Amino acid sequence: MVQLTEPIVRMIKHPDTNKVLATVSPDGKPHMIVCGSLDIADDGSIIVGEAYMYRSAKYLEANPEAEILVWKGNTAYSIKAVARSRETSGPLFDRMSRFLDRMNMTTVAVWRFEPTEVWDESASDTSGDRVI
Repeated sequence: MVQLTEPIVRMIKHPDTNKVLATVSPDGKPHMIVCGSLDIADDGSIIVGEAYMYRSAKYLEANPEAEILVWKGNTAYSIKAVARSRETSGPLFDRMSRFLDRMNMTTVAVWRFEPTEVWDESASDTSGDRVI
């Protein structure tokens, strides 16, 4: 697992950041969803609350490779990650449930992702550079 830098963590945690989770279907087709429940766990892993993630959850079970795109203004990062667990109880599940309850969504599970690399996707001269 790579350790995310503080600017990337801040961007993930910021409520106004745009967040997208990309998975791949068993037949190789990309699938993306808006992912408002993206957050960082204490161990540095990325967590995502599963609510209305019908196809994404099915695809992650078949292929744990994922990519997460976060951006705010002209700054953007693409985070390649691997789904390591799907939790249906415990402290992270409870934390995510409180968050999604405020949006009238039911938490089915919490996915824990291990970030493996990060790329700069900003609208700048550093676009396309590997960050981590």
